[in-house]
Order: sequence, then C-alpha cells, then structure tokens
Amino acid sequence: MEWQRIEKAEYGYAVHVPDDWDERPPNLKNSPWETARFGQPSDRRHSMIVFRGPGRPGMTPADVAELVQGTLLAAGYADFVISDADLGGRRAARLDCARHDAGRVWAVREYFVVDDGVRFCLGLGSSVPDEDDALFTAMAERFEILGA
Repeated sequence: MEWQRIEKAEYGYAVHVPDDWDERPPNLKNSPWETARFGQPSDRRHSMIVFRGPGRPGMTPADVAELVQGTLLAAGYADFVISDADLGGRRAARLDCARHDAGRVWAVREYFVVDDGVRFCLGLGSSVPDEDDALFTAMAERFEILGA
C-alpha cells in the first residue's frame, strides 16, 4: 500500500493515510477538539478523525478513554472494550465500540495518548471492521506526535 504523510504542525501531529484518501474539513459540531477528517472518496465505509485537546493533570490514556466512553454511550454506541495499546510507539489506551442500526454496524476504534498535558485521539470508523483491522492498526503505528 502507498501512504501519504500529512503533517498538522499547528496541532503537533502527523498522520499517514492511504494514498487514495483525502482530507475533509473538521466538523466542530461533532467536537470542538476535532482537528482533521480523512476518508476514501470512492468508499465511504471507513474514515479517520483526529482530536487534540487539553488534558488534566495526572490523566492517563485510560482515563480519557473512560470519559469518551460516556459520550459515545449517549450517542447510541455499545459493546465497549477499553484495552492497553500503542499509538505511534507510545503507551496508549484503545476504545472499541459499535453502533448497530437496521442490520448495519458502524464500528469505532479510538486510540488515546496524553503527551505533556495534551491529549490526542486517533478515531477510526468502519462499516466493515474485519476488513479494516490491518489498515487501522497500520495507521495507529504510523501516528506521530511532533517535537517529541
């Protein structure tokens, strides 16, 4: 697979997405912490959103995942699992969940990392989660926090 690296210096990170994905404007109605959206124009079955926001002193990635779980629960998601993970080689938490509607699924995988008082979230969504597992793992491995 060919990758493109997209640096968001103003937010302190870079992502790698497949070469045929493009960037869309953030949807600040979704979250004021949303900084970028990416997807494949010819296949809307998967997407990526990156969030960046302030952390609280002593907050761990798992703490952030637990906070976000409440928001996703209110939005109709279920089947929550929080686990230890890596995001770009850093200790992270991974939150998996799904929303089920009319026989369809939208599965979400979010990775959380806290760096110097800033929390980052790499949010990945898919209607074909088994097919996207390797892709999403590769995206998480390539996530970069700049200046670290």
